[in-house]
Amino acid sequence: MALKSGIIGPVLAALLVLLAAALVGFPFYVHSEVVKATGAYAPLYLYEYSPYDTITVEAHYQADAMPSDAALDLLGQRLATYTGKRVEVQKYGDLGSVPKQMGDDNVSAIGSNLIETYGHSGMGWLNGNLPIYIFYVNASGPSAGDNDTIVGISYRADSFFILKNHIDGEGLEKAVLVHETGHLLGLDHCDDQSCAMVEVLLQKKAWGQGRGGPPTDFCALHKKELYDRRHDLFYNARRAVSIVAP
Repeated sequence: MALKSGIIGPVLAALLVLLAAALVGFPFYVHSEVVKATGAYAPLYLYEYSPYDTITVEAHYQADAMPSDAALDLLGQRLATYTGKRVEVQKYGDLGSVPKQMGDDNVSAIGSNLIETYGHSGMGWLNGNLPIYIFYVNASGPSAGDNDTIVGISYRADSFFILKNHIDGEGLEKAVLVHETGHLLGLDHCDDQSCAMVEVLLQKKAWGQGRGGPPTDFCALHKKELYDRRHDLFYNARRAVSIVAP
């Protein structure tokens, strides 16, 4: 049954309105809600056909918490290797004072305020650039027990903190950068002591007796996971199904 000619115009107008709403509503949801979950942007960072072809790393730091250039260079290399995207690393010594104690009750609010105040590149609305914000601060994280000290905090999909006053060398800084970025790429903790995703990155007796220092790359299983995320858009969906399936 054909539509009457007088109806076609309003129908097309309604479809255009719905399309416009989808084009605005979905990106708004991604920008405002999905960003709150660590790892939620993994498909955007990794998938080879993601509309985002450039990752801009913004490292912001307090005057007494300057990052290592070598550590940031290594992070840029790791991102380029595992995402296949263009990576730009920028450094800004622009942070003022921040709370000396960070935890689940305030880290998200602190980080969001810092991004709003100091962020430069921003996320493309539908394509282009995807940022990673790193904040180097002298602060303490939540308690981690007698033998462990928190040295990095991932708190949303595109950002994490480096607690520089608890990092005693460039090797550990490299490991923490790769570890926290791994969380942004959707990786979980690992029991393999040679993997950058090992759960404990700083212990009272850390990385001695021939271990060669903190690991700065991923293990074979995590490399396989990154490969799958990069080449298979539906990897995450199937992984979620496999977890809940009997």
